[in-house]
Amino acid sequence: MAETKIIEFFKSAPGFERLLRAMFDTYSHSGRVFGAVRLTRPSEEEETALSEFFKRDYYDQALIRIGLADFERQIQKRFPQESEGVGLGEILAQYTGKPTPKNRHTRGEISQKGTMASNVLAEIMPKFENTIAAGWLKEISRQTRREYRRWAEQYNSEPQEVIRTIQEVSEALNNLPNENKLTPLAKFSKRFTSASLDFHSSHGRLFLKALAFKFNQPSPACTDDFISLHLRAGLLSCGKISGVTVHGINGQNETQMLTLESLSRVESVSVFGGKVFIFEEPLIFNAVCEQLNNFRCTIINPPSTNSAAFLYLLKMLHAAKIPMYYAGNMTVKSLEIADKLCLEFGKTITPWRYRREDYELILQQENAPLQGEKKQLSLHNETLASLLSLMRKTGKTASSIPLVPLYVDEIKTK
Repeated sequence: MAETKIIEFFKSAPGFERLLRAMFDTYSHSGRVFGAVRLTRPSEEEETALSEFFKRDYYDQALIRIGLADFERQIQKRFPQESEGVGLGEILAQYTGKPTPKNRHTRGEISQKGTMASNVLAEIMPKFENTIAAGWLKEISRQTRREYRRWAEQYNSEPQEVIRTIQEVSEALNNLPNENKLTPLAKFSKRFTSASLDFHSSHGRLFLKALAFKFNQPSPACTDDFISLHLRAGLLSCGKISGVTVHGINGQNETQMLTLESLSRVESVSVFGGKVFIFEEPLIFNAVCEQLNNFRCTIINPPSTNSAAFLYLLKMLHAAKIPMYYAGNMTVKSLEIADKLCLEFGKTITPWRYRREDYELILQQENAPLQGEKKQLSLHNETLASLLSLMRKTGKTASSIPLVPLYVDEIKTK
C-alpha cells in the first residue's frame, strides 16, 4: 500500500506512539483533520522525535501542542510520493490497527482527501501517463481539500460525474489549439464535453485551474484574468467585446479600435518607425495623438492591461521583435502593471520615462498622498523598483500627464 513506508517510519522511530494514538482519538471524535493534541510532560524520546520531524526545537517544554493539519502537511513534505491520495485518517487507522471511523464527518473527510484523490490516481491517471495532464492530476490528489474542495464536496453525492468532468478536462488540457491561431472556446469545448468550458460552468472553472497549472500561474480571480488565461492557451472566449485602441498600424495613419476577433484574422502587423509606444492613460494617449497630428507613428492605448485584445496584440509585436515603450502613471498600481508586462514580454518592452527626474518634474505640478497599499509589493524590473522605493520615501504619487510634451518630443526623435 502507498502508506507502508510512512507507517514503517513511525513504527521504527521511537517517540511517536503517544502522539499518534492521541491524534487517532481526536480524529475519531470529529471525523476531520481538525484540532490539536497536547503532550504533557513529553519524554526525551518524544522531544527528539518531534524536533527532528518538524525541524523545530521542542526540547525542555512542559507541554507540546501539535495540530493535526500541521502534522498531515509535514507527512506530505517528508513523503511526497507515498502520501499522494492518502489522508491522515487512513494513516492513523493503519498505525493503530483500528478501523477508520464511519460517522458522517469521516465520510466527508475521506471523500475529500482519500477517496476522490485515490480514484483520480487509480481511474484517470493511467490514461494520461507522460502528458501535461498527468502532472495536473497529481496536483489534484495533493490539493483535494484546498484548491479542489468544491469538486470534492460534489464527489460525495455525484462521484461518477466528478470523475467524468476531471477526465474531460484532462483531455482538453492535452489538446490545446495552436496558440498562434485563436480557436473559439465554444467550438473547442464541443470536442471534449457536452458541457461548456466557459468560466461560468463547473467544467470551465476546473479547466481554468488546469490551465493555471500548465502555465505555472495562480488561479485566475476575475473575468479579465479568465480571458487572459484562455488567450494564453490559444482560446478566444470574448472576441466580440475585447478591444484595443491603436493609432498607426498596418500602414493606416489613423486611430481605430481593433477587436480580438479582428486581430485573430491578421497574420502579422506592421508599425511606423519600427517601434511602438504604449500609454496606459487614455487622456495621455489622446493628448499625444492630437499633438503629433499627421506625424507617422504607432501608439497604443488598452481599455485595461488585462484586455485580451491588448495582450494578443503585444504578443504579435513581441513575436515580430518590435520594440515597445510603455508609459504609465506614477502610482503603485501602475508600476505593478508595468512590471507584469516587463516580466511577460522581457526585453521587447521597456518602461518609458520612469526616471527620478521625470517623477520630480511631475511632483512640481501635481501629486497625491501615497496610501498604505501593497506595502510588501516587490518589483522585478530595476527601473520600476527604484521608482517605487522613491515613491515610498516621498509618500507621493501622481498622474504622468505633465510629461505629455516630453513624450511627444521623444516620439519624434526616437
